Amino acid sequence: MGVELPFCRLQVRYIGILGVPVGIFVAVDHLRRADRLSDSDESTYFDLDDWFLAELPEPPFYRDGNSIRAVTWFKTVAAAEMLGRLQPLRDILRRHEVPHDLVESADPGRIVYEDNYQVGVIPYQRTAQTPLPPGTTFGPTTSGSKRHLARTQPKSVVPRENS
Repeated sequence: MGVELPFCRLQVRYIGILGVPVGIFVAVDHLRRADRLSDSDESTYFDLDDWFLAELPEPPFYRDGNSIRAVTWFKTVAAAEMLGRLQPLRDILRRHEVPHDLVESADPGRIVYEDNYQVGVIPYQRTAQTPLPPGTTFGPTTSGSKRHLARTQPKSVVPRENS
């Protein structure tokens, strides 16, 4: 039996603009931007994104668009519930044939942020961005809920007329 490493991350096998493999939320968002998600999958993505935003502290580097190019990793000791909640996103990636892995590390980079659940790191090494898998689209990552980006409004929302 192997030794459990202190940090883990769900990531795909292509390299994004940060020079490291893209994390699971951004990878699903690449599918969403390419209009490849069903309404149900899009709703699942927004629900999970909102849950994580509500339950985990937001690292401050996301507030300015991540100008320091940090990457977040879960603390393995706190990750079990979060990894379970991420299973629907893994299922979306699997259905769209986007290979992904749960990776562990003892030292993923220079820690610039830490809370009870995660660390933000500056990776020691970055590599060139690789081509996206077919049917995905890059786009800027934004802080806060992505729900306003949905292609359809929830049925309970009635647009207001301008006064």
